[in-house]
Amino acid sequence: MQRRKEIEAFVRRIVAEIEAAEAAGTTAPQAIADHFNAKGFTTRKGRRWTGATVAKFLSSRGAKRYRSGGKAGFDEAEG
Repeated sequence: MQRRKEIEAFVRRIVAEIEAAEAAGTTAPQAIADHFNAKGFTTRKGRRWTGATVAKFLSSRGAKRYRSGGKAGFDEAEG
């Protein structure tokens, strides 16, 4: 349960950073990756961000769940 909370906190933080970058006009996955790397943010595994990892993150169910345009909470199918 603790691991899940840590993952959710990570996802929320990254989503907030992505939305802030998008609000400032940075929308391309590589540009967002460059923004993260400049700020010292790493992936959950401690790696540098790439355009591909940003795109993959954005298409994940977790990221979609916490995007401000999406619905909050868990999908019914997930329980």
